[in-house]
Amino acid sequence: MKKNFFGKLFRFALVLSLILVCIYMFLNSAFFSVDKITYTGLNRLKEAEMKQLCKFTTGTNIFRLDSEFYAKDYAVHPMIKEVSIIKHIPRHIEVNITERVAWAVMPYKSKFLLIDDEGVCIDQAVQLEQLEYPIITLDKMPENVYLGQPVNSQGVTVVKKVWDQLNDAAKNNSSDFHYITEKEELIIYTTRGTEVRFGNLDRLDEKAAFLTQLIKIEDDMQNEGREVLQYIDLRFKGQPVIKVQE
Repeated sequence: MKKNFFGKLFRFALVLSLILVCIYMFLNSAFFSVDKITYTGLNRLKEAEMKQLCKFTTGTNIFRLDSEFYAKDYAVHPMIKEVSIIKHIPRHIEVNITERVAWAVMPYKSKFLLIDDEGVCIDQAVQLEQLEYPIITLDKMPENVYLGQPVNSQGVTVVKKVWDQLNDAAKNNSSDFHYITEKEELIIYTTRGTEVRFGNLDRLDEKAAFLTQLIKIEDDMQNEGREVLQYIDLRFKGQPVIKVQE
């Protein structure tokens, strides 16, 4: 009985081993060698440019390809925000690119920097034909700014959070978002020249709501022929401090 049992166990182990060997050989065979690499999400970037960054080629076994490792090769490009490498079994690799998109403008020397929502400079322009982006100014700018370089990401993040809370009317009524680095505070200038001392992100909803009310305040003062506002201070709790130009 024991001899028969061990004989069956041996045969089972042998068959299982042969199956595993066959599976291993099949998974490492040419059947799973990558023969197609496609790029998706490209807009401004060119496929030929992406191929120069690619460190893997056709013929690579799809199971041996480390997606996270090779995704880092694309991340060095200043216009690329995120990359995901997707394996389509058996032989297709898709490289999905998320490009950086211009979100705001920073005046810089005699030019304009186009930055994304993380503060990364993605382009420069001598003039802007259509001003469709928020304008951000900083109290301190780097001596030189290059493509792919973050420009005060902290300040840009603050402006982005405020911008996302504003309705269209408040956005259209805002001409400049000025970030003071040392104080970590924001000053917003309206299109009529009112200085709004916004401060930090404390009470964000409350402050954003007041900016919408400010449009009506400015309209009423203009219609009544009254002096325009000099500044409004929202930095402290309670009623805003309003200063009219003398």
